[in-house]
Amino acid sequence: MGHLYLYFTTSLNKKKKTDSPTFKAYVTMEGAHEKLLHLSFEEAEGNEETNSRLQSSKFILWLQLFVFTFFVLGGQAAGTLLGRVYYDQGAKSRWIATLAQTAGFPILLPFLCYPSPKNHDDQQLSIDHQSSVLVRASVYIFLGLFQVANSMLFTVGVQYLPASTYSLISGSQLAFNALTSFLLNGQKITPIILNSVVLLSFSSSAIIFQDKTGDGGEISHKSLLIGFAATTLGSLGYALQFSLTELAFQKVFKSGTLKVVMKMSFNIGMLVTIASLTGLFASGNWRDLEKEMREYRTGKLSYVMNLVCTAIAWQLYAVGSVGLVFKASSLFSNVIINLGTTIVPIFAMIFLKDEMSGLKVFSLLLGLWGYASYIYQHYLDDLEAKASEVKSLAEEEGNF
Repeated sequence: MGHLYLYFTTSLNKKKKTDSPTFKAYVTMEGAHEKLLHLSFEEAEGNEETNSRLQSSKFILWLQLFVFTFFVLGGQAAGTLLGRVYYDQGAKSRWIATLAQTAGFPILLPFLCYPSPKNHDDQQLSIDHQSSVLVRASVYIFLGLFQVANSMLFTVGVQYLPASTYSLISGSQLAFNALTSFLLNGQKITPIILNSVVLLSFSSSAIIFQDKTGDGGEISHKSLLIGFAATTLGSLGYALQFSLTELAFQKVFKSGTLKVVMKMSFNIGMLVTIASLTGLFASGNWRDLEKEMREYRTGKLSYVMNLVCTAIAWQLYAVGSVGLVFKASSLFSNVIINLGTTIVPIFAMIFLKDEMSGLKVFSLLLGLWGYASYIYQHYLDDLEAKASEVKSLAEEEGNF
């Protein structure tokens, strides 16, 4: 026993204490314990700051989404009804109506001149990630010309269809955007989303079987088909434009501030306005402008006020829709736009005495069903995301 004791003490003298596995384990566990306690206090303090920042960020985000949503719904309702009034009062120029949809871009100048606060994310962007002026200009020009074509198609649709019918058909934009988002933005298409697409498609297509406008007058099948085709193609075009806009935010415009939304809305609005003015003078319709103002049933002042208010309404709509793409996604933006299609017929019935036929009510219910299906899918996605986050945190705690 004494030999064993001498051997053990001699071994300890020959080795450093830090070389002992037992000593190493003890030091390691003791250090980990102290570190764990230290981190616990730091984590408790850090979590309070982090949670406070997260709550503040969430509140700001939801406030921005609410404001953009209000712009979309309000601008969509006002712009659509004013466009219908424009034709009902005797005006006929499609180029003027198209011009009014984008001519409100100057109201964004104060927001562009106002300096935006420095963002940490912007400082982290390297020069390699900054897009060249040529690339940005090309994106603006492409999206601007694309919008000119879509605006003209919607102008034709408003001319041939009553406000409620036009709004219900334009609801197919959400269905089209589900497809373009899947192809361009990686949006997943679940059975519930597919159900929403089918319902919205039937909701739009059922309109072509009616014989009356809903304003109390007869409408030919030819005019109805022209309005239906123009509005449907315009919806498809805008769906594609929204997906391309989201792609541009992801690949080209990598700023974290809302100023990029204002810049995009301003530049596209300016380009579309220039293109519309070019079309107005090239077609010779500008010569009929004075005559159109003179023959406007409610007078020249009412004619000018209609166009001014229309321009402001559609500019708010443009800012809101681009803002929702920037802060959420193109599909979410189109969900809000589709929600507006359920609101416009109600205002059309109140202010324009538009009738809601049984077929329109049926189409409206199908559209609401499709919209509810889409919202339910978002609810399921949110539950899945929360469950995945909880599972991830549990695994991290288990590994530690």
